[in-house]
Amino acid sequence: MALIAKLFGKLTPDEVVEELSPVVLAQLRRVFGPRADVDDVFQAVFVEVLRSLPAFRGRSKLKTWVHRITLNVAYQEMRLSYREKATTSIDDVAEPMSEDDVEETLEQQQRLTILYEGLATLDPKKRMAVVLHDIEGMTLKEISEHLGKPLQTVASQVKSGRAELASYLHSIGLAKPEEVERDPNRIGGRR
Repeated sequence: MALIAKLFGKLTPDEVVEELSPVVLAQLRRVFGPRADVDDVFQAVFVEVLRSLPAFRGRSKLKTWVHRITLNVAYQEMRLSYREKATTSIDDVAEPMSEDDVEETLEQQQRLTILYEGLATLDPKKRMAVVLHDIEGMTLKEISEHLGKPLQTVASQVKSGRAELASYLHSIGLAKPEEVERDPNRIGGRR
């Protein structure tokens, strides 16, 4: 059966998982944070991918199709945990530090922790739009196509999400709202 599938250019379920696992894991880490526990969401993505694989018609690239499923599953997970009070200590996101850059590394980790705490306060739709635009670097048009939403809706969600994130950062005394709205990557360490 696998040989027949390969002859017709189709990947087996095992090949799909093997080929796309790193891409899906990286996507989930960008959406939920670099040190977030995404194992359950990762499994849910591939359960959905494998369940839907027979219906895949090849109208888009397989990677694009799986990317969209990943975003949908991530969005559903965010909706379930929306506005839960989760406390994250710096130890939860800490990565090994080099001796040369201990202070800079710690500062960057603190910024990432604060960024993802702020993102967790956003409505899931706004959070997804902000993450895709400002962290993944997708254009508004690309986000619109991936999420199947009108361009103006996506633009509104990015703008509103940025404003809410700025307000959160201002409320904890970290930044003025206009600073974050002007340069949302400033808190996450990207300049």
